[in-house]
Amino acid sequence: MGSMSMSTSGAPSSSSSSATTDLTIHIKNYGYSKLEVPAGATVTVMNMDPETHTVTADDKSFDVTAPGDQSVTFTAPSKPGTYTFFCKYHSNMHGTLTVK
Repeated sequence: MGSMSMSTSGAPSSSSSSATTDLTIHIKNYGYSKLEVPAGATVTVMNMDPETHTVTADDKSFDVTAPGDQSVTFTAPSKPGTYTFFCKYHSNMHGTLTVK
């Protein structure tokens, strides 16, 4: 209970876990996970399917291709709002990215 040592002297590089949030859209079984991110954040797309998918915004504000079993990144829009997206290769795949 009382052994929380917050030593700030020394190596500041060890504080890389400060306020780290998971900014990842997961693609699995031809579906997207929902995600809320800060404006302008770097978003990771983790494709867990063997097929290639895209994360293509309806308003063209982002468009990234994620090969099967790989991850890619893109920059979230700088304007807050709800952005709907789809996969160019699979018309049944639709998702939502919320930018705060």
